[in-house]
Parts: sequence; structure tokens; C-alpha cells
Amino acid sequence: MSAPPPPDVVEPLHPSGIAEAATVLAAALADDPGFVHLFPVRARRERELRAMYRMTLSDSVQHGHAFVTRLDGMVTGAIALYPPGTYPMTPARWWRQAFRIVRIAVNTREHSLGIIKFGDVTSAGVPCDSWYVEALGVRPDLQRAGRGKRLMATVFGLIDDAGAPSYLETTKPDNVGYYTALGYNPVKSRVPLGDPDNGPWIFPMRREVVGTGV
Repeated sequence: MSAPPPPDVVEPLHPSGIAEAATVLAAALADDPGFVHLFPVRARRERELRAMYRMTLSDSVQHGHAFVTRLDGMVTGAIALYPPGTYPMTPARWWRQAFRIVRIAVNTREHSLGIIKFGDVTSAGVPCDSWYVEALGVRPDLQRAGRGKRLMATVFGLIDDAGAPSYLETTKPDNVGYYTALGYNPVKSRVPLGDPDNGPWIFPMRREVVGTGV
């Protein structure tokens, strides 16, 4: 018999919770090979990722969807989702995020060029017909209990109602199997972020249409 799902509440992310959700994403993803490569100074990595995910979540709340799991009022997991045609950000949206972008540049300093490269590679790969799962993470001490799957099930409700495919990337090889179990399959070739032979790599993945729309 499988274990019962965690008792967390799944709810849309309110703007007042963006900073807390960004902290959870930063902690959850700090050891992903892509971010280790982009932010090699471990002592600064989570701070740099927090700044980046505050911008992501702020934009997705306005132009896409963001959900969190909460337990006893605290954010335990977060996901950011963009409908087709809403990613990457338009110049106007970049402009509205100007203050955050400056803060990211200040915080990341010599790592800024790597972030730009990562953004260019990922935005170029997002299919125009697909919903894009931009970020998913669960607090490290609460992982592997079903919270990530509950967040994914929440966004699948939107995606399948729309009768559309979805797309995501991961730089963690172990996650390829996790997402495959959720219906995603690798597409194209892995994209090197560093050495083409030794990685790290971006693994693009796509989930085909499940719903038929209404």
C-alpha cells in the first residue's frame, strides 16, 4: 500500500508569498548541475538563485501561473508555469522587471554572463505550442514525499483542459526518469552548458497532448 500524500494545501501563489517561494526554489535547486556550473561559488549560490526566482515568480504570477504547497502556513514547494506564447518575457515585461534585473546583476556579478547564456539557450528551445514548466522545487528536507507530483498534477489540470502539450528542461540526469514517469519524454539532443563531453547538459523534455479541450 502506498503512503498517503502529504497534508499540504496546494494554492495559487499570492504576490506576498513570492520571496518565500523563491527561497524554497533556490534551496531545492541549488545542487542541480546546471546551477552549480553557472553559480560555482557555493556560499553565494542560493542568494543568487533567490534573486533570479523572485523575478521568475513575479512574472509568472502576472503572465502565467504559479502554485505552492503549504504546510502549517509555510511554503514547502513551488512551481511556475507559462501558457503558450507567454515565454520568453517580452521587452515590456523585461522593462517592468528592470529593478530586479539590476539586483540580479549586482548579486551575481561575474556569473551574470552565464545566466544570460542559460536564459538564451532555454528560451530558444521552448516550443511556441507548449505550456512551459519553468521551475519546480520542493524544500530539500521534505522532498520525495509527493509534493512535487501534487504540484505537477495541479498544472496538468490546466494543460490537459487546454488540450496542449507541455515542455520543460532539467540539468539533473536523475530528474529525467522522474519526469518520464510523469509522461514526459526527452526531445532533441541534450544541450551542453559546459564541456560537450563532460557536461553539465540541459535535457529538454516534452509531454504530448492528453486532454482534448472543451
